[in-house]
Amino acid sequence: METIVALATPAGNSGVAVIRISGDNAKSILQKIIREDLDFEPRKMYLKNVYTSNLVDKCLVVYFASPNSFTGEDVAEIQSHGGYFLAQQIIKECISLGCNMATAGEFSKRAFINGKMSIDQAEGIMDLINAESDAQAKVGSTLMQGKLKEKIQQYQNNLTDMLAEIEAKLDYPEYEYTSDESSDIKEKLKDLISSLDGLISDSQNGLIIKNGVKVAIVGAPNVGKSSLLNALTKSNKAIVTDIAGTTRDIVEAEYEYKGIIFRLFDTAGIHDSDDIVEKIGIDRALSTLENVDIVLRVSTPDTTCNVETDKPYINVFNKSDLLTSKSNQDYFFISAINNENIDALKEEIFNQTVKEGIQSDKLYLTNTRHIDCVKFASSALKNILDIFDSTTMDIVSSELKSAWSILGEISGITSDEAIIDKIFSKFCLGK
Repeated sequence: METIVALATPAGNSGVAVIRISGDNAKSILQKIIREDLDFEPRKMYLKNVYTSNLVDKCLVVYFASPNSFTGEDVAEIQSHGGYFLAQQIIKECISLGCNMATAGEFSKRAFINGKMSIDQAEGIMDLINAESDAQAKVGSTLMQGKLKEKIQQYQNNLTDMLAEIEAKLDYPEYEYTSDESSDIKEKLKDLISSLDGLISDSQNGLIIKNGVKVAIVGAPNVGKSSLLNALTKSNKAIVTDIAGTTRDIVEAEYEYKGIIFRLFDTAGIHDSDDIVEKIGIDRALSTLENVDIVLRVSTPDTTCNVETDKPYINVFNKSDLLTSKSNQDYFFISAINNENIDALKEEIFNQTVKEGIQSDKLYLTNTRHIDCVKFASSALKNILDIFDSTTMDIVSSELKSAWSILGEISGITSDEAIIDKIFSKFCLGK
């Protein structure tokens, strides 16, 4: 397999840049670029001069012998000073010495091909890299450690046991299954379906962990929507004035609460207006409601919010410091300007959007590809149950194989090359 090279750290100026080389010629290319026929001791750092056509840099270099490397191949890494131009010059030199430029995700793809990780573990690495919250990092780490792979393999093993039992008897057409044998297979199917459906149900929270919760703040002009956004995010993201209509476009901000990212959308005040610009802002505010998970309908002592939505909502009564009584149970009373009851509002938003809370030690499906595979497998097994008593065992066997195969696409056990290429193309260069 050809030897590839790429920058394994983010592009741009930094303290250190890591250039990764993987393939059969990794060691010889490293020897050539340091201009020294050194017999590298694997996994030992060396301080060496690295030569390009017009530059010399003093770098740390290391060699990993196959199969004890990230990709499972011979790998060399050069840790240079982190100037973008310098790193690119070293990469160009590696290419002149016989490397090809790596494509996006090619290092991780080779790690999968060489049995160093499953596809879901590789996807876990990317989730961990892209994590913006504690919960996102934890589910990425769980995926990277192979917890999903272990569960999927357990399900496949259960299917294999059923297939072995069925196919051992398919060679004997005269054999008739007893009612006990049929009941046993059906019970095993029900247990497996229950486990798969549990993963699907929990994936609602998994997608929330991955994508965050979208929260729209709506109401009439000058009810304190922007003040509420600032209070929730503990920032001055939105401009706040006493002039009605200050916010004319969507203002976005976010905060983290209990490991979940909440993405806020502060909208223009909704009211009848002849102002063309205001009308555009109001239209955008109303369309925003279609794409959020929950709506905060903000009212005040002077204005009641009656914006209609089919999404879950909380009636927030702002400027409650101006009230003498706060006994109306239809409203959640706050004072954004005084930061009154803001933490309690965060808890209420959390409780209405994150079902049954988030358990730190629980496996959640956060990848829509994984969810679709599990849904398909569950559907196939339910179909088997529906037709079990009215069909032949060879058809049951065929359906079991389909479920086994689709589950295998999660870890890559049964994935074809086109699926593998599509998955790894989403990775960043250098991974």
